[in-house]
Amino acid sequence: MDIMEHALPTTILQSQPRLELALRDLVTISEYCTLQSSCEVVAHEPDEEGVIVHYSDRDGKPCQIHALYLIGADGKRGIVRKHFLEKSAGVRQEAGIFEYEGTWIAANLKITLPTRESHPDFPLWAYGYTEEAVYDLFWPANWHFCRPPGKPVACGRFGPRSERLWRHEFAVPEWKYDNDDDSAEASTVFWEHLTPMITRPVPSPEGAATATFPRDCIQVLRCRPFRFSHKVVNRWFSGRIALIGDAAHVFPPFGGQGVACGVADAEGLAWRLAVLTRLEKAELTSAPLRAKTLQSWAEERRSGVDMSARLTLQNGEWCNKEPGWLGALQIALLRLLLFLSRGAILPPSPIKAAASGYHGCLRGAFLANSGGGGRLGQIYVQTRFPQSNLTVIELSDQALRRVPTVFSLLVIQSDHDDEQNAELEQLLQRSTIHSAILSSKSRVHFDLRDNPSGGYRNNLWPISFPAPLHLLTGYNVRPGYDVDQFKRRLNDHRAKYFILRPDSIIYAAAKNLQDLERCLKALEQGFS
Repeated sequence: MDIMEHALPTTILQSQPRLELALRDLVTISEYCTLQSSCEVVAHEPDEEGVIVHYSDRDGKPCQIHALYLIGADGKRGIVRKHFLEKSAGVRQEAGIFEYEGTWIAANLKITLPTRESHPDFPLWAYGYTEEAVYDLFWPANWHFCRPPGKPVACGRFGPRSERLWRHEFAVPEWKYDNDDDSAEASTVFWEHLTPMITRPVPSPEGAATATFPRDCIQVLRCRPFRFSHKVVNRWFSGRIALIGDAAHVFPPFGGQGVACGVADAEGLAWRLAVLTRLEKAELTSAPLRAKTLQSWAEERRSGVDMSARLTLQNGEWCNKEPGWLGALQIALLRLLLFLSRGAILPPSPIKAAASGYHGCLRGAFLANSGGGGRLGQIYVQTRFPQSNLTVIELSDQALRRVPTVFSLLVIQSDHDDEQNAELEQLLQRSTIHSAILSSKSRVHFDLRDNPSGGYRNNLWPISFPAPLHLLTGYNVRPGYDVDQFKRRLNDHRAKYFILRPDSIIYAAAKNLQDLERCLKALEQGFS
């Protein structure tokens, strides 16, 4: 179900090794990146123009690099926070909106299907089960928060179905091992815990009987204990050094929010650094501007982490609390909400949280009084290119980011807009905002009407329309996909102009050119 109003899968059940490989490949081919592996950072020297980082390369040779900014994306025990910022700036991880400390055993499994040939005595063949049906019975789809007697559990499939990967995490509050290699003890406890969960009752003429999924069809890729907690840094940056990912925050395993928040950290920081580095080249930055820009990022990300923590806490309650009438009532209400949401009667809370973006953040980089702070949805669009018969189907994100500037200007197009478009061009030409931030080249035109007239053959800019479902054969259209959600998140396009950030957050909305001019001036002042 597309309950998050996002055309692509949310990837919360992704294969993290595959994701890391894909990201590494992107870094390797990027003209903006140089990847050096097997290095050890040993020291840093902040100066007025950036940060000098000292490190040893893979051969142990001392090296250094002079950077404008240093980003600590090196994990919860990384050197940037633990050795640099804790000592120099008092940066440390503290308890978040709730306190949690616990040891869990986490295992990654690869499942092989038993067959009638490999396991002829497996009891379920006699009841007509196929190999796939056996897999679905013992390793059910989706993600599960449960509480078998005595053990809170978070488990489920991840990665492509064809790879048959399973993640299994369970609490071990009694864990006492503290040696360097406790994987052997963890493996013993793991099998003691898992075996009852992969055993099913089957009817038998002799009375009660059971079927246990064959152990030789379960490959343990990794199994070890982890100490989980929920903590967030008291400061996200100091000078030109910032922290993202686990270096900035850690979560219990109830919500899959660790990687998600890390990506959001990076996305929100990246566009700000893009602005600052461009202004730096033009000698238009200052220490106060850098601090103001990074502080807005820190405020937003703390708001985002707290939102993710609430989701994590809610999920944790399902499997950590003892069963009782209150828990049964909560589960019944949740099922009712999900049922209603499938009929588009009532949106479940994850949609509201995703759509709200940073609305609750008081000092974010957006104009709250001008419709800013919300998050865009994602749909498939048809994009028609100027003076051409070429029309492509693409994601709305792709159409919105086809600009050379940091921000985009979304124009809601309608018939007979030629005069307004000319006035808009004049306004953008008059604007004194730095051209790398927003310019006349930032324009993206959408027509969100149900039946656009199609009179755009001579348009000077590409124009995009919501793609109807009958054109999406062969595309990854998920159940519940709603082509109108993009328009709803723009408040049914009551405004005509939207200044958009690269992280899909609306900076401001304007009903007319006068409103837009005021918003552009505010954007310019925000980076001066």
